[in-house]
Amino acid sequence: MMTNLTIPMLIARTSRRLAKQFALEQPNRQKAEQVYFNTLAICVVKDYLEWMGIATEVSAAESWNAIARLGSNVADLPVTGLGRIECRPMREHEPNCHIPPEVWCGRIGYVVVQIQDSLKEANILGFINRIDSQQFPLNQLQPIETLLTTLAELRLGVSSNNAIASQSPVVLLSQWLQGSFAESWQSFQAIFGEETLAYHFRNSPREGDGGVERATLIDLEMQFATQVVVLLVALTPEADRIAVRVRLYPPDGETYLPQNLRLALLSPEGEVLQEVRSRRQDNYIQLPRFTGESGERFSILVALENATIVEQFEI
Repeated sequence: MMTNLTIPMLIARTSRRLAKQFALEQPNRQKAEQVYFNTLAICVVKDYLEWMGIATEVSAAESWNAIARLGSNVADLPVTGLGRIECRPMREHEPNCHIPPEVWCGRIGYVVVQIQDSLKEANILGFINRIDSQQFPLNQLQPIETLLTTLAELRLGVSSNNAIASQSPVVLLSQWLQGSFAESWQSFQAIFGEETLAYHFRNSPREGDGGVERATLIDLEMQFATQVVVLLVALTPEADRIAVRVRLYPPDGETYLPQNLRLALLSPEGEVLQEVRSRRQDNYIQLPRFTGESGERFSILVALENATIVEQFEI
């Protein structure tokens, strides 16, 4: 199957050797074949993305874990700093691509790779951003360039592919220092109930005279779940500059943040200047303190799996 959307790729000998190695670990022929073709599809997409200058972390994939390969039908490829792509293989004369329900969530999207019978060549057929059935017509695929656009938008914290990302109106921090706040930005006391208030205050960045802090609820609406976190921004005037501190907390009633939650400082051009990620059992995470002059803009990105929220600020 060749269309004007198809990207032909050679399958490297090292990729075939690795796929065979993974396949030989499996308990039966059917599972071995599944793992073999999954591995080839991942290698093809990895080579394509690296050719396009996009870094991947295949060693961190579930599909590179021997236990995960044995127990599930997974073909994921982590893209550095953004999330996971699912790379689904199909044989040369198969009419459809099978995508198991276990990979219907937690993915940026899905790339379909047609493996030629020679096992030396493949065609990247296209990209689709969400799946809700095990079979879908191949004419629903979008050009692979759509994946590149999606990754670029996610890197900037903007999404047009329903992976759930949004940008807010610009928050004018100079108004905070004058005692004026938008309704969505509340005091720490208003966000947390009395039972957890003392705990969070003990861990919050207390500011000196003239400082101010406000918090807002961030709702990360993922494909099959939702996760609320609390974003706190604290300001302290320093001569002709403003010091800014940014933290993320779990919501009232919860103790820990979800694991691998991203908190990043972005430049006005969308470049990541600072970034931290939550670990297991983190009560909060924070960015290193930074300063800015009046009129300077920056953004704060909060992301989990394929959900991204960006809050824009002006000092």
